[in-house]
Amino acid sequence: MIDKQLSPDELIEQNESLQKEIEELKNEQEDLEIMLDTVTEHSTDLENEIYEKNQIMLKYLEQVKLVTEAAAVESESFTIDSLDGVAAREDELGQLARVFQNMAKQVEIRETKLRQQVQELKIEIDRSKQAKQVAEIVQTDSFKNLKQKLKRLKDSRKK
Repeated sequence: MIDKQLSPDELIEQNESLQKEIEELKNEQEDLEIMLDTVTEHSTDLENEIYEKNQIMLKYLEQVKLVTEAAAVESESFTIDSLDGVAAREDELGQLARVFQNMAKQVEIRETKLRQQVQELKIEIDRSKQAKQVAEIVQTDSFKNLKQKLKRLKDSRKK
């Protein structure tokens, strides 16, 4: 409570002072509301931008995974089902993963066929080497001498 009585002029002055303070507080409140709206709008924009950047980064990481898998194909440690998660996607990256898996299957099939062909060629080469070595042995003088001795022994037994 106020201990002293205010005169009408003092009351008017105090009233005007309070009105002025109220007006300043209203202006300050309006400024704060504008600031809050601005901050909210900017934070929403920032959230959207962060989300978009995050999506770009996720796609990039998926591409890095594909490149890593390509290196795995090169080092023969790739497993086709390692890209199943990416291949299940419906976007360009999923398509790329499916194409990559198909190419890896084709490479695997070709490698298997090539290995079989190489194995068959090795066997053929080994047979050719053996035949050549046998031919060389048969052509030596010592083998010819042994052959003649064997023939003489057979002939002598027949008699």
